[in-house]
Amino acid sequence: MTQVNPSSQNHTISALILAAGKGTRMKSALPKVLHPVMGRPMLAWIMDVVKKAGATDVTVVLSPDTTQFAKFLEAHPTLRVATQNSQRGTGDAVAAAAKAYRKAAQPSWSDGSLMRGDASSAEWILICAGDTPAINPQTIRDFIKASIASSRKLAVLGMNVSDPRGYGRLIKASDGGLKQVIEDRDADPQTKKIMLCNSGVIFAEVSWLFKMLDSLVPNNSQNEYYLTDVFAASEKQGHAAFVFESSSEAEFSGVNDRIQLERIERSMIKQRINEFLSHGVTFHLPETTYIEADVVIEPDTRIFSGVTLKGKTKIARNCIIGPGAHIEDTVLGAGVRVGAHAVLIGCQVSAGEVISPQASCTDLKV
Repeated sequence: MTQVNPSSQNHTISALILAAGKGTRMKSALPKVLHPVMGRPMLAWIMDVVKKAGATDVTVVLSPDTTQFAKFLEAHPTLRVATQNSQRGTGDAVAAAAKAYRKAAQPSWSDGSLMRGDASSAEWILICAGDTPAINPQTIRDFIKASIASSRKLAVLGMNVSDPRGYGRLIKASDGGLKQVIEDRDADPQTKKIMLCNSGVIFAEVSWLFKMLDSLVPNNSQNEYYLTDVFAASEKQGHAAFVFESSSEAEFSGVNDRIQLERIERSMIKQRINEFLSHGVTFHLPETTYIEADVVIEPDTRIFSGVTLKGKTKIARNCIIGPGAHIEDTVLGAGVRVGAHAVLIGCQVSAGEVISPQASCTDLKV
């Protein structure tokens, strides 16, 4: 077994984000991972998570038609892009990125390609889904640290859930290592009772992971290459995977339809508002406020019901934002009063100014 020094800084980590899914249940022409959550595409959220968790570079796996990603890719010029040309399951999605890694050998059955960027020389790979915007970077940092300390070639982040339906179940060996992952659709009644499930987050030694991918066969009800089958393959080679357990089930919720999208955004907005509350901002009926990720609010500001705060809005101390106001890409100086149902877009408002109720201002400086 490869021995890894958990304190070593020589083990570079590359993140691989799987984003080639069609997202048909979204009922949308827009690719699923580009749907916004608090003003940011879901894919941008998970990119931020993996970077904060320690990834030195990021590869995203997309479908061959990347036309709708043109604007996103232009905004992220260092993002490496691999394409999953056949789309035959999660194992095929990861295998499609083989050419993105110098230490990886492309599985014999894979037809993936590297569309943009040079191959990474990273020794380790962190795999996440592109539709999980609520993951806490600290959870991933803890997972990586524990995985490296375990000195194993493969690791999976398992979550203990209250309702395991739909999730792959983690089957552990007596020594705590992972024997295999059984997908819900392939599980028998006894296996379905297991509450420890696959979060979809995997950490692995690059060369070993792609070696295990080469052994996969689409022997399942979907006739797909399951990424999770690498765990059983590795266990047979004497290298059972490490299992890191988390109870933060909500973090790993994926988005498959508009209902789940709304639920996750609502949860993330609530979390953001709670952060502002803890730093001295008052929200009256906070459940009625919509706020985006890049909004900044200073202490002693009061936000009334039904307010919308979007874009790169910055609100200084001691402001009062009246009910139903819409403020977007706007800077408010200290002590500004914004009347009910006022609309401010792209404005700069000096300290102490008063904006009348129902005022509508665009690109205004006062």
